[in-house]
Amino acid sequence: MLYFHKKRLVLLCQPKTGTTALHEALSSEASTAIRTPPTAKHVPYGTFINKVAPFISGGKVDRSKLTVVSVMREPIDWFGSWYRYNSRGDLARPGSKFHGKFTGNISFDDYLKALLLPRKDAPEYARLGGPCSVALDNDGYVGVNKLFRYTDLDALVDYVSKLLDKPLNLPKSNVSEDRRLDASGETLARVRKHFAPDFEIYDKLRPDGSVANVTGICVKRG
Repeated sequence: MLYFHKKRLVLLCQPKTGTTALHEALSSEASTAIRTPPTAKHVPYGTFINKVAPFISGGKVDRSKLTVVSVMREPIDWFGSWYRYNSRGDLARPGSKFHGKFTGNISFDDYLKALLLPRKDAPEYARLGGPCSVALDNDGYVGVNKLFRYTDLDALVDYVSKLLDKPLNLPKSNVSEDRRLDASGETLARVRKHFAPDFEIYDKLRPDGSVANVTGICVKRG
């Protein structure tokens, strides 16, 4: 999470969307930058507005004066990025702290099926927040001012660069393992049904990050 006080700009970092590179490029310029732990770095909108913003602003928050921005990746692509990332060798060791997240020994099809399970019954590797979880308020609605698609990351960089009057050249970071993402049509159809609000939000986003078409869509997790 990055907060720029003079510009009243907030960047909320959705995992696996390339925002880590933007975070690294701008953290030294920010009034407030949360890098670790990941749960704080990737603080969701609802938590930011209700808990973080009052703290960093020293009191009551005037939401109308804040511009809050985030990124969303196409859901299957986002799931695939996590699948690849958690297939890395250091997680394969049974003694690894994060061994429960290891996906190197299962197919992508099986991984997607695990995502359909209730969170309490799902294996550790399938307990994900959701493709746009960081952008949601506590009721499950998009709360940010702008939500850029991952494929429009250049537009986000240009938008932030102009607001901050700072040219940006982003390095690649947090690159996932290269693995095939094969899944049956049946499984993909089940995923699209289960995560229907996420797909609807993504499909209605615009290149400029506009959220006008998605504010009425509610995302609820079982």
